[in-house]
This record gives sequence, structure tokens and C-alpha cells, in this order.
Amino acid sequence: MGLIVSSSVFREETPHVRVETKASGNIVERTYHTPAGDLSTKERVGLPEGEGSSWTMEYLVKQASDFAAAEFIVEDTVIVPDYEPFVNAERNLGSDGIVITWAGRSPLQRAQLSFLGYKTFAIAMYRYPKELDHFLRVLGREMDERYRVIAESPAEIVNGTDNVNSEIVNSKLYEKYIIPFYERQSRVLHRHGKILEDHLDGKLARLKDLVAKTDIDVVGAFTPPPMGDLPLAEARSAWKGKVISLNFPESVFLEGNAATRGYAENLLREAAPGDGFMVTVTEDIPARFRWTGLSVVTGVLQKYGKYPLRF
Repeated sequence: MGLIVSSSVFREETPHVRVETKASGNIVERTYHTPAGDLSTKERVGLPEGEGSSWTMEYLVKQASDFAAAEFIVEDTVIVPDYEPFVNAERNLGSDGIVITWAGRSPLQRAQLSFLGYKTFAIAMYRYPKELDHFLRVLGREMDERYRVIAESPAEIVNGTDNVNSEIVNSKLYEKYIIPFYERQSRVLHRHGKILEDHLDGKLARLKDLVAKTDIDVVGAFTPPPMGDLPLAEARSAWKGKVISLNFPESVFLEGNAATRGYAENLLREAAPGDGFMVTVTEDIPARFRWTGLSVVTGVLQKYGKYPLRF
């Protein structure tokens, strides 16, 4: 058992964008002043444990005319290599786990989750698809530079940072935007001996065959039922040659120790013989179930988790 710690290997600078921040209670408003116009966001911060660090109430891009300023922000971004935090993190962690680096989401997911939000993104696909597609290409060029810097960094494992869910990223979007993006980045990373993982933590049954075609080494945060919709055995059968880093569904912990133990044992049955398989926890577990639940899962892994798995 070990820790997975993340650390950046670069910093971002936007020399020609001025950011004005105002806070009122737990609401933070930011205005981005650019030569192409101003954009603003609004976030709720200080959320309770388990609800994330913040919640975006208003996104940068609200209408088609906002794309110009959004593109200026992206194109003004300078990716500066900064490997010292990563080296320090590895030194501090020692043999207690591994240090990975988060690359940032793919252009499609950055547009959905950072710039437009799901609702505006859906509207943009139908009302101004040319502007949206151009914006995605701008994001792609910036991400290419990020991956170039990451490829030359000391990080060995690179996470694509997405949150892919078939209810939001349908098969057409996945095939058009996700597959080509990671095909491009994997070529860069593999030339430098890196491992590429993507964070595919949502419902994936309808994307199962497309994930198999995606040039990534590890399917990270894969979440089986009851929270996901793709059983582990089906995923292992479909994704030959890929490592599955499974997120133990946090809702199972709420059912008590006996249910948690039974679920963990069944996972190992589905994973047998166990090659290319890891059990991880990537989401929040409610505090009252956390330590007892983790103890139960750890006990099952210690008892049965020897390779090859035998049931």
C-alpha cells in the first residue's frame, strides 16, 4: 500500500492578462482583463469536506463574443519548466509511494469544465460550432506545449486529469477530440519513456470500445458499479494491454463492513489473475466510514491480493 502524490513540473504565466480578484464571504469573483476584452468568473469556496475545494457559479465564456478574450488568455499562457517542486516531493515521499504529475485536462474537457461549463458548451455545439472548434484547436496547441515540457521533466507517470463520463462526453465527442489528442501526446511521452494515464472516472459502458483504441497506458480512477456502469470483468476483457487503476466506489463504504468486505473480494475475483490491475481510492469517503472501511479493504488485499490471484 502506498500514497499517490501529485506535483507540478511547470508553472503558467500570462504576462498580458491582468486578473482582478474580489471576495465577499465565500464567493470569489475574478475578472480577467485582456486586450481582446474582459471575462469574469464567480466561485463558491470553503465548501464542506467531500464537496470539493470550490464550485464554479459563472464560467468565463458565456456567449460567442467571449471566445476572442478566452483565446487570448490561452495563447498568452507561457509554460515555464519548474522541476524543483517535483524533485522535492519525491525526496520527501521516499519509499512511501509514487509522485505523479497532472498535465491538465484535454482541450474538450478544459472547455467543458474550465471555460464554458456543460450548459454553455452544449449550446455552443449547435449555435456556434465553428467558434467552439477553433477554440478547441487553440487549447490543443497550448496543451501540446505543456506535454513537451512534461516529457522533458523528471516525472515518470503523467495523468491526463480528465473526468470522462459518457453522459457528458458521448461517443462522437470522444472519437473526434479525445482519441486524437492522446494519440498525439502519447507519442511525445513515449519517446521519453513516460507512462500516460488518463482519469476516466465516470460511466464508460458506451465508451468501452473507444477507450480500448485510446493510446493511453493506464485507465485511471476507473469506477465500476454501483457508481459506474461498466463491470470490471468487462473492462479487463476490452482493454487488453492497459493497466486498470480502479477507484473503489465510495458508496460501498456506506453499506457497512460486511458489504465492503464482500465487494472487495468480488473485485479480486473479477480481476483474476491480477496482472495490470491496481486498487486505489481517488474520491472522498465520508469521515465516519473512512478508517474502518479502508481497514476492511486493506485486510482483504493483504489476505487475497497475492499475484496470481486465486479464487
